[in-house]
Amino acid sequence: MSANETIDDYYADTAYTPAKRQQWEAANPERDTIIGSRLSWNRRTQDNGTNEEYGYKNIGISQRWEFQRVEKNLEGDDIFKGMKVRYDYKGIMPPNYTAVAKFLRVVMAFSIGFFFLFIFGFFFLVAVDLFYWLFGRGGAEVFYTALWMNLWLCLPVVVVCLFTWQGGRYLEKIKPTVFYGMRKAPLWQLNRQTGLFTIYDPRNAWKQRLEAPFWEFDAYLQSSPDTQGSATYSLILYHPFQQIRQKLDAQFPPTKMPGELIAAWQFLQRYMDVSQPLPDVPALEIHRHKDPTTAAADQRRGRNPRYWRDMDEASVKKIQEEKYRKNIRLR
Repeated sequence: MSANETIDDYYADTAYTPAKRQQWEAANPERDTIIGSRLSWNRRTQDNGTNEEYGYKNIGISQRWEFQRVEKNLEGDDIFKGMKVRYDYKGIMPPNYTAVAKFLRVVMAFSIGFFFLFIFGFFFLVAVDLFYWLFGRGGAEVFYTALWMNLWLCLPVVVVCLFTWQGGRYLEKIKPTVFYGMRKAPLWQLNRQTGLFTIYDPRNAWKQRLEAPFWEFDAYLQSSPDTQGSATYSLILYHPFQQIRQKLDAQFPPTKMPGELIAAWQFLQRYMDVSQPLPDVPALEIHRHKDPTTAAADQRRGRNPRYWRDMDEASVKKIQEEKYRKNIRLR
């Protein structure tokens, strides 16, 4: 923002404030819905975020991204085109991983899960067989027979899962461009300055499926069963008149903790609300002085511009844990 610009000049007319959402809701009480739990919009959004948003590593990641942006002289959409990710004071555009990268990460996740599941299952079965032996319901021969049977049942799965797990880690080190392969076009974009949420066509790079003011979208939590039948939740933004939905998994991965995604929804509202400063999270600290509302608020309250960067890792982790404990109780 130049010295001659005011805050009102900096933000577009479509920039989000809670009053615009309230007016839109009042004008559209009957609108299309989808399956899931519709989340509420807050009149004054809390300064909140997911557990991941408060990670200490985000300080270094954000600084590296900003160094690359400056070095390559990237602005606007060119930031994503040059770096395949954007997360700053103006916009959020998460990475769009290739099908191969997604597959590898899913396989690794399942391998880790089944590795520990079968290890636990083996020791549980051994404990049951030992119980029967000690209490006279079977002799030593029966116990050893059952032990070998359990070993041959679980060992092949454990070995395969361990090989896949460690093989994935090795591939991650030697071929990160494959393991973290990203497409050249984004999935979606949130822009604080314009107040617009843009959904891109996954089959046609950079072609917009929908671009509309953020306040016109309803947020939903949708659940689906995982391999063990437990509910896993995703955060979705849905435009009730265009009837287009967008999962936000790329930025906020599916989780069994719905409170974490409610915190993510609070984070997004705070991020887009130009009447309030940016969320005070580690990754956005180096950008706070560039956003006029945030800079003015930080100056009024005398916020240390290096609050997160001057903090040691243990202190950041303590705050992260406190936020997480609050999030898991959100409903």
